[in-house]
Amino acid sequence: MSLFRLLLASLLLAAPLQAAGLRLAFNTLEPWKQYDAAGQASGAYTEIARELARRLGLRLEIVDCPLKRCLAMLAGGRADLAIGLQRSPERDAYLSFLATPYRLHSADKVFYLRRDEAGRVARYDDLLGLRLGVKLGSELFDRFDADPRLDKQAVPENATNFRKLLAGRVDAVALAEDQGEFLLATLGLAGKVAKAPYRERDGSPRSVALARSSPHYPRLAEFEAAMAAMRRDGTLRRIYQQHYYRRYGIDEAAVRVE
Repeated sequence: MSLFRLLLASLLLAAPLQAAGLRLAFNTLEPWKQYDAAGQASGAYTEIARELARRLGLRLEIVDCPLKRCLAMLAGGRADLAIGLQRSPERDAYLSFLATPYRLHSADKVFYLRRDEAGRVARYDDLLGLRLGVKLGSELFDRFDADPRLDKQAVPENATNFRKLLAGRVDAVALAEDQGEFLLATLGLAGKVAKAPYRERDGSPRSVALARSSPHYPRLAEFEAAMAAMRRDGTLRRIYQQHYYRRYGIDEAAVRVE
């Protein structure tokens, strides 16, 4: 066979593999979607997306993007899949959220204070007058986000908020409980801070979203079946055990994530 024909044959064989890529819109969300020390995408949500792609015979491609750009890429057909997004009527217009959730409920929103002061916040109104550390651009729950009476002091990273808390520069740190327990474990804060009695519960499920403009969208029923099987056969639980609880030494009794 001539060199030309060999090259042509290799291109034809490679074409289906190239088309099989499943592009994950990847915005960092510690500890669920992040990069490890080797620069590889990691975290439980990332592993869920990898396993979903594997079951569908697709190669997962990581498309790194800030949240707003990720949403634009999903709407415009430049990304196929998303995980870690909150559902809304606006997003339903260009995303199809799978019926089987990867989490049965979202994380409660909680408040961490210095250990001997945690009892100060037993109800919402106890937040008034406190200096509250929040992450820049974060949204917790509607009442909190829209309340002009609250003294919310935003910084780029929640880890900074915990350092400010220990230094006495804020009185409480507000964030999702699953992220809070991760930070307590990785920053070595056990025994130094504690959760307040007041929490805002969030029972809404979270699901993987497939872009309606994706070339893989005609396979939606296969995505649905694969995700249902992952919950049914215990794969989701194993991923959370390996990549959240065991990886960071978090007690399951402290926060439920599945």
